[in-house]
Amino acid sequence: MESIKKIFKIGNGPSSSHTMAPRTAALDFAARNPHAAGFSVTLYGSLAATGKGHFTDKALENAFHPKPVEIAWDYTTVLKQHPNGMEFRALNNRGVVLDTWLTFSIGGGDPVSYTHLTLPTTYPA
Repeated sequence: MESIKKIFKIGNGPSSSHTMAPRTAALDFAARNPHAAGFSVTLYGSLAATGKGHFTDKALENAFHPKPVEIAWDYTTVLKQHPNGMEFRALNNRGVVLDTWLTFSIGGGDPVSYTHLTLPTTYPA
């Protein structure tokens, strides 16, 4: 049985899918890449379409602080695994990608990764 603290979480913004999971994923990715000079994140699907209003960008900026993060909003690409996709990239001081991670916010504030990924499908806007 899950703890009540696991079921009911308090976070910033109106949606745990849009703030808590992206923040948790960003903190995990930053910890995995302590020597990165900065980060970039592409938000897909629902995260891209409604993320600004739900403060996804603020959650990511706060998680990566003091290092810079560039956020791209790709609402035309639909990932087959889940509509709330995030692709993280760790960058060196020349902008070269050191590490990448594709993860998804599946609800409840927890990110999940899939081991076998398929390429995204892009639909015309």
